[in-house]
Formats: sequence, structure tokens, C-alpha cells
Amino acid sequence: MAGLLQQRSDLHNTSGFSTDTHYHVCDVIEAAAESNYLFTSYVKERLDALHGQFDLKYWPSLSDFLQELASDAEDAVMEAIDPLTAAATMASRPSRADFIKALLAAIDENSGRNYGQLPSDFKATDSTLASLANCVLDLSAEDLVDGPYVKRLRQRERDGAK
Repeated sequence: MAGLLQQRSDLHNTSGFSTDTHYHVCDVIEAAAESNYLFTSYVKERLDALHGQFDLKYWPSLSDFLQELASDAEDAVMEAIDPLTAAATMASRPSRADFIKALLAAIDENSGRNYGQLPSDFKATDSTLASLANCVLDLSAEDLVDGPYVKRLRQRERDGAK
């Protein structure tokens, strides 16, 4: 798309052809933000002043702008930004263990130590966590999680964290 924008710009500058499309990066920003109240109330006037103050040669071309967006997207690395998301998405295949890990991370994240609503000394037993998982996941009788399963999982997590 960046190449097509560059071709369009070249045609505008070297031929007798023209279009009524955006040609300035500020026009694109204004059009994209026209329904953003904060932009129109606080930023638009300042951007208009800059737009008028500096000639087109001082701004990136639309093709350069788009090429930068494409490069940024291509180099993007997705990573979890909180322990809850990390616990829920770490495994290659979803499992009951993923749910238990996410539940433990949510409890920790919402504890008083982290300014959450749960008391700082809140501790759920392995059997309580198993019962909660069974109910929330609506597991069938043959797929139920039990206390020893949660205990083994917690132990593996502790051993892995060392």
C-alpha cells in the first residue's frame, strides 16, 4: 500500500492528474480523529497551526507514514503484560491446569498485597480451588479436578519458579 501511495503522489506531482484524496499526514490524522472529542477539543487547533506553519516538505509522506506503520507491525512481539494473562495463555494447548494457573494468578493479583479486595493473608485450599474449577469449567464427572491434582500443579509451579 505504501508503494501505491507513492505512485499516487508521483502522479500528482508529475502529471496532469489529481484526486480529492488525502495527501498530507495531518489531513489523515484529522480525518481519523474527527469523532474523538478530546482531539477536536484540545489537539486539532494546535495540529492545524503546525500544519499551516510548516510546508509539506517538513512532514513525512503518506507512503513513509504507512511504511513505518507496516515496519512497526512486522517487528511487533506480543507478550502478556500481567500475570493473569500470562498464566492463561502460556501453554501451547489449553488445559485445566491453565485455568488453575490463571485462577491462582488472579487471586494473587487481587490480594491486599497488590491493593486488591482480597485479604493479604487469603489462602484457598487445594480442594477449594478444585471445587471452584469444577464449577466454573462445568466439568463432567469423569473430568473433575481434585485437591491432589491442584496440589501437584502448585508444587510444579513452585519448583519451576526456583
